[in-house]
Amino acid sequence: MTPLPQPPPSAARADVAGDDALAGALARLESLDALGVHEHVEVYAAVDHALRERLAAADA
Repeated sequence: MTPLPQPPPSAARADVAGDDALAGALARLESLDALGVHEHVEVYAAVDHALRERLAAADA
């Protein structure tokens, strides 16, 4: 299976510089390779929650 192309991690971090919520969410996603597949759902749920909170705060 051919892996999907991904932007360099530094580019993703530059987009969220100064935004701790987004930077933290990206950091959680970057840790997925070190986790078992059964743990991915918990990480995705936590990231989804953090991003939804960030969006809600931006709308306020």
